[in-house]
Amino acid sequence: MTATYDEARNQIFGLFKAAWDANTTAVAGYVPEVRYQGKEVGTVPDSTKHWARISTQSVLETQATLSTCVEESGKSRYESSGLVFVQLFAPKNVATAYDIGTKLAQIARNAFRGKKTTGQVWFRNVRINNLEPEALLYRFNVVAEYEYDEIG
Repeated sequence: MTATYDEARNQIFGLFKAAWDANTTAVAGYVPEVRYQGKEVGTVPDSTKHWARISTQSVLETQATLSTCVEESGKSRYESSGLVFVQLFAPKNVATAYDIGTKLAQIARNAFRGKKTTGQVWFRNVRINNLEPEALLYRFNVVAEYEYDEIG
């Protein structure tokens, strides 16, 4: 099975949203806001709450073979790969913010670790990167490498 760029991105975001919505209330007491690439909002997030931002970045698209699909005969199959970034922000003015932030980072990591979407987007080398804190926020990045095939 293959996916288009838009299908792959929607499946990546959907996989994350399902895990985030199902697991974060038990950790934070609420579902932290998520800001999605391409759907920017003009307001600043609540400075007393945890929040996240998710985005993707294409890295490579190489031709792998000619398509073997009967319906797509003669077209090329491309292997597309890239990175998913989940940036997590934890408010320093909350005493337990760092601990909650690390648990939220684990939820984000586990959303992709060992997973594959219905469109055959699969993930590897999923990791949590602790970043230097800002003046008001602790920061964590979850990075996942992804790959899928596209017929074009």
